[in-house]
Amino acid sequence: MGMRKYLTEFSREQRGSVAVVTALLMIVLIGVSAFALDFGVYYDDASRLQNSLDSAVLAALQELPADSTSSSDWAAAENVAIAYAALNGFDISTNDIEPIYKNNIAEDGIIGLKATKSIVVEYNFAKVFGVDSGTVTRSSSAGLVPVGGLKGAVPLSITSSSLSNAIEKGVYTGLTLKCSSNTGDIGIDTTGVKGWFGALRFDGSGASTYANLLTFGYSGVLTVGQVLEMENGNMSGPTMDGFTARFNQCKDGCTATNYLPDCPKLIYVPVVEVVSASKVKIVSFATFFLDSLGGNGNDSYIKATYIEGTVVPDSASGISGADFGLYVGKLLD
Repeated sequence: MGMRKYLTEFSREQRGSVAVVTALLMIVLIGVSAFALDFGVYYDDASRLQNSLDSAVLAALQELPADSTSSSDWAAAENVAIAYAALNGFDISTNDIEPIYKNNIAEDGIIGLKATKSIVVEYNFAKVFGVDSGTVTRSSSAGLVPVGGLKGAVPLSITSSSLSNAIEKGVYTGLTLKCSSNTGDIGIDTTGVKGWFGALRFDGSGASTYANLLTFGYSGVLTVGQVLEMENGNMSGPTMDGFTARFNQCKDGCTATNYLPDCPKLIYVPVVEVVSASKVKIVSFATFFLDSLGGNGNDSYIKATYIEGTVVPDSASGISGADFGLYVGKLLD
């Protein structure tokens, strides 16, 4: 009887210990569950905020580049960023947006922006432990970078040395993209190369192919670092045909100072350096506005205006080339 009494009392003590341990474990499990659920809310809000800022700064790039923070372009970029953030459920202000300067020098103009926003996330279960809320801070930066590759280029060219020289001198108009035997102004540096007048071979040889590419642009992709064949010969007749057909596609009276974004007179041109007597390498791309066709059927040339600060909606994969003012927007972090 004494042993039975002892075992009964021992069993009761063990059941009491298990109850205490179970209660403690329940508190721990509830706490872990509370923080897990509230962390999910925190993570979801943080992700939505990040996505909102990403879309806002990318959308704002359509208004850049800008000369300064006092320019209308910068004001428009801020407004677009604010509007896009609002569409995604977050309120940001101009105080949340800062400019990104080209070369980190304000005088070089604005080529991007950074948006930063903090929000308070209200917790539900964690309040049991005295934790009511948490703060989420996210930021996103986007900027314009030189294109690494693109579609739609025309089979003309300008050498990097010639374009750099023109920009340094502030000469943006009257640049030669296809020269003649008598063209002697800023344009294509053909020093040491015989029989080349600036035309390039993208998609097979032949006068009709060249004229068609000049009229409609190349449907394939060209990239920085790609080596191209020179189109030998003056190609004067096909140049006149292709230029005239493309030039006449514009029905809106566009000029180099007032044009529509999709005007056919606006062209993308490879910026090249000569690597042999028959080949060039693409080092960048630039935008030009077709101005005039000169010469005659045997010796024609093309003059154009250099357009700085244009943006393409997307870029083919490839490293960015030298900065000649043709950009694509991308997230920077």
